[in-house]
Amino acid sequence: MSYRNGVTRLGHALGVGLALSALVLTTAGCGGGGGASSEMSKEECEKYPEKEVELVIGRSPGGGYDEYGRFLAPLLKKRLGTNIVVKNEDGAGGRVAASQVYGADPDGYTIHITEPNGLAALQVVQEVDYDLPKYTHLGLVNNRPSTFAVSTKSDIKTFDDLVEAGKKKKKLKFANAGLTSPNFINGLIASEQAGIKLTSVPHEGSSEAITSLVRGDTDFTVFSGDSIAEAVDAGEVRALAQFGSEPLDMLGDTPMAEDVGLGDLAGKLTTDLIFVAPPDLPSCVQKKLTKAVQGALNSDEFAAFGEKGRIVQPGTPAQQRKLIKQSVSFYKQHADTYRKYLTR
Repeated sequence: MSYRNGVTRLGHALGVGLALSALVLTTAGCGGGGGASSEMSKEECEKYPEKEVELVIGRSPGGGYDEYGRFLAPLLKKRLGTNIVVKNEDGAGGRVAASQVYGADPDGYTIHITEPNGLAALQVVQEVDYDLPKYTHLGLVNNRPSTFAVSTKSDIKTFDDLVEAGKKKKKLKFANAGLTSPNFINGLIASEQAGIKLTSVPHEGSSEAITSLVRGDTDFTVFSGDSIAEAVDAGEVRALAQFGSEPLDMLGDTPMAEDVGLGDLAGKLTTDLIFVAPPDLPSCVQKKLTKAVQGALNSDEFAAFGEKGRIVQPGTPAQQRKLIKQSVSFYKQHADTYRKYLTR
């Protein structure tokens, strides 16, 4: 099953089918990370929320998932009945925001939209101030394939050409969004497995990296499928390979991982988006937040957002936890590759 128009239900990809009503009942009785949830009185529960809720985005304004967060904020406001204040907290590839939210009061007034892949990789190679599985998990926004691309002006036409160039040249210049960004890590893993020698050229985000590619300052890049598809549509870049478990319609006939000899990486090199809150929320608050997030993600408005070139794949907290568990396990297998690059 391909992802048509950027919209699908992630249950197909993960093989998990949970009804929303059952989900809310299940999550209401336990902490999102498995710890002991804080509790409130019945009166306090009924009053929640009494003030605005802060939505922390771990990137600067205008970036890829900043757009998702800002689009979803009014949909959450509609369901929670209170203002959602967006706060951009950029730094260390999302680590600063992740740490702040993890340590915030578990009162339901701080939530977070983030890409967990890079955070998972960091967690297995360094000491960090968060533990991904222990967040309160509220809902999966999407699961986007990492995608290799070059400038349309490049002599490199296929992934095989890229591999050949990476073996012949001293090192290919890899445009990326920094050593802690998920697509840098995913690109590093695939490049090492394919035998591509590279040097990292970090930028602030995907738009800056793609601009450097178009100018000819760098040789290739790796970003999420929707970011690459947008640049392909603009005639700026050529997509060489996508690493999702299913083909993404917006990438046309771009080869899959299996087609370029890296089938063991299919579905593992992705850039996901998730909603989380601090660990150990009171169960009644968790229930309200989960219902609001799931309602926003499964709304007609968000589905329409997916028709405009964005990837919309609503998933449940259970699916989100499963994906994170798989992600942490995968990056543990490749920890030496990543650790070696971090210490250069």
